Amino acid sequence: MTWTSGQREFTPLLLGLYDLLPRTNLRKHKTTDWIVIEEPEMGLHPKAITAVLLLVLDLLWRGYRVVLSTHSPHVLTMVWMMQRLKEAQADYKLVCKDFGADPGTMKEVAKAALTKTYRVHLLSFDGSGKVFSTNISSLDPFDDDERVAEWGGLTQYSSAFADAVSSAVNAADS
Repeated sequence: MTWTSGQREFTPLLLGLYDLLPRTNLRKHKTTDWIVIEEPEMGLHPKAITAVLLLVLDLLWRGYRVVLSTHSPHVLTMVWMMQRLKEAQADYKLVCKDFGADPGTMKEVAKAALTKTYRVHLLSFDGSGKVFSTNISSLDPFDDDERVAEWGGLTQYSSAFADAVSSAVNAADS
């Protein structure tokens, strides 16, 4: 049997989550406060990434602090959405709907997700090879700082591709 890259990447994550998300009344391990997940999107279909992000919200509800390292606009779109829903004081049912989750079983997780603070940091190299962090948490597409507006460069190509199509359509209409 040959595993897909998604299966190879997801299996260790799944086993870790199995330990951190018990079906008992235990909300969280007393000795674990931080969960670091490296590129949860690797090899996964967008639906599977969404399922992993729902599990991340479950981790937050249980009281863990979660750090995601990602290159995925899908992950940042979820963070952007959660920030906007929180600002709008949205109903928890919208979170459940967006994640395709049952509002009956995920009510407490979804409610908690709307109270959390989400931060996004862009890690970059300076000219000397040192790494520095820039807070781009607003994810505001109208920000004067391109690092914020382009979500750390993750939307740069989508915007460029859309501009190319727009130019072609406008040229064809002329």
